[in-house]
Amino acid sequence: MVALIVLTFALLLGSSQAFKHYRLRIPNGKNVPHPCKANLKWPGVGHENRSGGGKRNAFGVDFAKFGSKWNEEICQADSDGDGWTNGYELGDPDCAWSPGQTPSRSDNITHPGESTGTIKIY
Repeated sequence: MVALIVLTFALLLGSSQAFKHYRLRIPNGKNVPHPCKANLKWPGVGHENRSGGGKRNAFGVDFAKFGSKWNEEICQADSDGDGWTNGYELGDPDCAWSPGQTPSRSDNITHPGESTGTIKIY
């Protein structure tokens, strides 16, 4: 029984660590807001579950399809179909960002996988 508890804990810890790693692969990955609740972040950007894990949202599906890294294809895609590219929504409209760099914009970030239908031009 103890072994089962330890194994379960290890699996949960491992999945949360992988999740944090993916946030570093997109611009403003730690700064993506909840699409419906002000002042609340969405750490599981590529997942339907706000905390990550489980079923992927449209951005998560596209991110995997384009190699699980930030590149021109995922940047130019409009994963959630709201009329704005993923790059625009995440503060990299020119698709110039790479891991470790500061995106060209870090404010007015919107969620690339959950359309709110109320994206504002900044």
